[in-house]
Amino acid sequence: ISGKEDAANNYARGHYTIGKEIVDLVLDRIRKLADICTGLQGFLIFHATGGGTGSGFGSLLLERLSVDYGRKSKLSFTVTPAPQVATAVVEPYNHVLSCHSLLEHTDCTFSLDNEALYDVCRRNLDIERPTYTNLNRLVAQVVSSLTASLRFDGALNVDLSEFQTNLVPYPRIHFMLTSYAPIISAEKAYHEQLSVQEITNAVFEPSNMMTKCDPRHGKFMACCLMYRGDVVPKDVNSSVATIKTKRTVQFVDWCPTGFKCGINYQPPTVVPGGDLARVQR
Repeated sequence: ISGKEDAANNYARGHYTIGKEIVDLVLDRIRKLADICTGLQGFLIFHATGGGTGSGFGSLLLERLSVDYGRKSKLSFTVTPAPQVATAVVEPYNHVLSCHSLLEHTDCTFSLDNEALYDVCRRNLDIERPTYTNLNRLVAQVVSSLTASLRFDGALNVDLSEFQTNLVPYPRIHFMLTSYAPIISAEKAYHEQLSVQEITNAVFEPSNMMTKCDPRHGKFMACCLMYRGDVVPKDVNSSVATIKTKRTVQFVDWCPTGFKCGINYQPPTVVPGGDLARVQR
């Protein structure tokens, strides 16, 4: 569904003016899709909160989905404004305005930001001037890995509602940091594969985070490790035991230092001719 005009980087325009005209058509289309489903589990919402449509219309849609499909999980993948990479001056305002509905109407929000994605493309994939296609493929790989357990078989499968259960200590604290490893360029593909221990260590490094943030200065409240490919539970247990001994990964004292682990047997798939190398795990 596409409109005839944009929201001109204006939250109010996306939420009240243009959003109001198109939201019923969108919900009608969603209802038709939901009717075809045998067991609707929830919704994945992809939007950026810097512009007017992503923030304004995104918020409106979330509010309406809560009314129509109350108990269903809603997970959002939200591209948040980054200080160095901004296309509009009003991005922070749009983001702050949309935070209200993200707090109230999503069960889990995975934050991404363009600055971190640009850095990952430059540093790990040797792309000098990353395009949106490069960024989107990187995000797609992360999303694919998060939802792999819904689609494929594994030793420890994770459900959509399990993210909520394990990662959200209080309903309103549901903004997640995502990281992904290994991010290796197709040109530099390693001949020997990285061990489970190495990729486990790598996901805690700021250089593999999808948000410009250094968690080593703070404390973790909850942590979920999703492995895919050639991984066995024994390796996961020993990797987690090693991580627990590290001083850099610290948890808050009011929360048990548990790591939720998921293992999926489907190895990561890459786009033919894309930037990421094929890896076994």
